[in-house]
Amino acid sequence: MDEYIKLLLVEDHPVTLRGLQAIFLERSGIEVSGYASSAREALKSTVLLHPDVVVLPIRLGGTRSGIELCRSIKSVCTAKVVVFTSFTRNIDIQVAILAGADALISKATEPEELVDALQLVASGRRGLLLGQRFTPLVDTRRLISTETLTHRENEILQLVMESHSNPTIASRLGIEVSTVKTHMRNILRKLGVDTRRDLLADTW
Repeated sequence: MDEYIKLLLVEDHPVTLRGLQAIFLERSGIEVSGYASSAREALKSTVLLHPDVVVLPIRLGGTRSGIELCRSIKSVCTAKVVVFTSFTRNIDIQVAILAGADALISKATEPEELVDALQLVASGRRGLLLGQRFTPLVDTRRLISTETLTHRENEILQLVMESHSNPTIASRLGIEVSTVKTHMRNILRKLGVDTRRDLLADTW
C-alpha cells in the first residue's frame, strides 16, 4: 500500500458526498483519489485508479445496486470495500458480508471513528462499526450466516432486492418459476429470515 490510503468515494447524494469530502480533506494519511455517482462509473474508476478502499452505499440511483457493485469490485481487484449505511439490521449485515464487503460502517459514526476504521480496513482488518468500537468479524459470527449463497442464489437475491417478481426473475435467468421458489426458500433459510418481505423491507 502507498504512503497514503487511496479512497474512492461512491455516493449519489451531494450532501453526503460533501460531508465525506470535508472529513477526509482534514486528515493526513488519506487521499481521495476519485469519486463516482453510479455503479458503472464506480467499477470503471476502481479499475483505472486502483484505490486501496472503496466506500459505497447500498442504494445508488434509487436501487440497492450497491450490493452488486460490491460483488463486482471484489471480483476484479484487491480493493477493500466499506459499506457506509444508515441501516444495520442483521439481514443488512449478512447480505453485505456475503457480497464480499470488508466492513459495514454506520452513518451515525463520528468522523474520527470513521477514519480510524478505514485505516484498519486498509491494513487488512474486516469488521463492523455500529457503535463506538470497530468489532472484528470473528466476534460477530452470530450475526452472519455460516452458509454461503451459491452463484445462482446470489443472482436471484440481487433481483429480489431490486423488487422483481418470481416470474420476472425466472424469465431473466431462463429458469422455471418453481426453481426460483426453491432457491428463495434456500436463500431465506441461509440468511436467517422468515419471509421475502424481510428482505424487501425498505431500510437500505
